[in-house]
Amino acid sequence: MPPKELPGFYYDPDKNRYFPTKGRIPGAANRPPRPPPPPAEPSPPPTERRKRTRQSELLHAREMYGGGVIFSKNNKSTFKQQCQYTQASQPMVWKYQGTTLVADKALEELHAMVQTPSGLRESKLLATGSTNGSIRLFGLGTALENFEDEMEFLPQPVWTPLGKQKAAVNSPLANIWSSETAFSNFSSSISCIKKFGHNFHDAASANSSVQRALVATLGSGGSGGSVYIMDMSTIDSATVSRNAHERIERVASFDRTVWTADCNSDGTQVVLGTNTGAGLLNLETGTLSWLYRCKSDILSQQFVHSGNVVLCGLRNGSIVPVDVRERHSNQPTGRSSPSTARGTVPMLSARHNARGRNQADKAKSSRVISMPSAVCSLVSLSSDEHYFLGSSMDGSIKLFDLRLIQKGAIQSYAGHVNSHNNLPLVVDPSETLLMSGGEDCTVRIWSIKTGEQIFAKSVADTLFTALCWPESNLDLDGSSSLFDLNHSWGAWMGSRDGLFYMHGT
Repeated sequence: MPPKELPGFYYDPDKNRYFPTKGRIPGAANRPPRPPPPPAEPSPPPTERRKRTRQSELLHAREMYGGGVIFSKNNKSTFKQQCQYTQASQPMVWKYQGTTLVADKALEELHAMVQTPSGLRESKLLATGSTNGSIRLFGLGTALENFEDEMEFLPQPVWTPLGKQKAAVNSPLANIWSSETAFSNFSSSISCIKKFGHNFHDAASANSSVQRALVATLGSGGSGGSVYIMDMSTIDSATVSRNAHERIERVASFDRTVWTADCNSDGTQVVLGTNTGAGLLNLETGTLSWLYRCKSDILSQQFVHSGNVVLCGLRNGSIVPVDVRERHSNQPTGRSSPSTARGTVPMLSARHNARGRNQADKAKSSRVISMPSAVCSLVSLSSDEHYFLGSSMDGSIKLFDLRLIQKGAIQSYAGHVNSHNNLPLVVDPSETLLMSGGEDCTVRIWSIKTGEQIFAKSVADTLFTALCWPESNLDLDGSSSLFDLNHSWGAWMGSRDGLFYMHGT
């Protein structure tokens, strides 16, 4: 029989098989053209993608990978880190009423023993410093509640993530207490408040029931700045503001501006950032010596974890690491003792031993790191003391490695808007997250490891100039505190408008 005709094919009798025809298939012209594929939707920003991450997805990843590494499109992280990113992407922010102008310069959370009518009680205290020179102590537990001259400050929610409005009602933030008057008043602005051992993020230092704090003042008019030690070992709740003179001891005063200060972990040395260089004050001997001389103001300082190196951030944009173990050509410059501490400790003029100083400064200049503008904040990572974070007033935030100084920054954190204000940096205890606030009143949180921006929102109409991320989420007795009972993490934020608290939901 003749071969059967098939549309679009012809039969080859020699090969005894069908082959497609070369021409257009009949009827193809009448078919409608295939519609073009729909345009791809633009990918949402990292913050929105993070918000879309469901808890079930993380649980599924945990079942697949356990507690190990989870791979995403561009990087890898552990299950714990992914949970931290998700929690940080949807925070809640509260403002404490009546706290205007109390926390715009410094914030530090301290542990103290509070003497109450029923005996000693362990409590957390938040020390705040302001540009008007006052220090306030706020009780974060119930140890200071309802005692003489104590005022209660109530929180009000100012930022709630979408879909979490019920959290503000079902999980209200705890109230805090403070005296009607300031704990202490100084004649000039507070430069910093830093507790001893703040460079360590371990349980031993975080849960120490006896803590001291370093307080530095800027200086004004014809007088320079000063350094004080604040002892929080035992506080009488009934007279918390009337016995400040017994709790704050002036160590030394200086004949120049003290922009910043920092202390090593064991509380034996204090480094000072002045308008003419960096000085080192030995608290045990009272000896004051120069570490580094410069014509630019030192606006920020940070001891590394070991205490052997101090990072100095200059107004001209330089970051100079200085080894405190090196022999300095012009020490000592003065002595601070109980008889002279009330006076002024002079530092030697810049002409002293100019030849030795120039040689030492030249050696240090080879290790200088440069940022685009004035360096206003430095944070050393305790997990590896070679790494540190720095911010400059133009909004740049970068991660550096002391071993790779000549190669510049190894990570950048983009997004901030800033021009002339202080740009504070703070990291969480696990050193996974980085937080800061810029002139656009936007709080931003990044992953330290990847540089990914996890959160960026204007949570209040104010510029946050002081930040504190407490080292421990536990009370001294090991139980959860009032501030950590219903959420995973929390950080204090200070501005001229008042005291704020941000936490995960």
